[in-house]
Amino acid sequence: MTDIKGTAALTPNPDDNDALREAEAARLKAVHDREFAEFTEGSYHTVERILRARCRDRQAVEDALHEAFLHGLVEWPKLRDHVRPIGWIIRTARFKIMKDHDRRQREAAVAPEDLPPSSHSDIADAWEAQETLRGWLHQLPVRHAEVFQMSKEGFSNQEIARILGLTENSVRSYKAAAKKGLCELAEKAGFTRSESDRRQGASRGSR
Repeated sequence: MTDIKGTAALTPNPDDNDALREAEAARLKAVHDREFAEFTEGSYHTVERILRARCRDRQAVEDALHEAFLHGLVEWPKLRDHVRPIGWIIRTARFKIMKDHDRRQREAAVAPEDLPPSSHSDIADAWEAQETLRGWLHQLPVRHAEVFQMSKEGFSNQEIARILGLTENSVRSYKAAAKKGLCELAEKAGFTRSESDRRQGASRGSR
């Protein structure tokens, strides 16, 4: 009898097992929530700039960001193991923007943002420079603009290709076309390229 009582005393109580599982689940959730908060803080504005390179509608971008990051929080236990979770967020937000665009049937042609006066030879204010660049990007083909912005944010050609579903050759082509288009828009607005830039462009063209 003594042995039976001792064995029974060592048998885990089902309620204790449930409590341990709940405690572990709560601990993991707290860890994941903290990780996702740090990820969001570090990536939110990068994704926002990339989305705004292709979409002029600020509210549509904010809605897409909110939905993508909300979905990302739910998927974080799996996303946290991705090489660059930000790519998943970008794809999710882009899909929402394109889906909303198709549903609302927004006008394809929109008036470009105001360009700076041609008398300006330089832009000293960083915010003004950013808004000016965004205005020019909105005048480029959408694909060119988002590839350029992603490159500007530090994404490699391989990463851009994977996220946007393109070939690396297409990424290089779109990036070059975007740079050419931006240079043309800058020159029309009165911004001149330096002599060294012109020489470099000429030497590249002669190869």
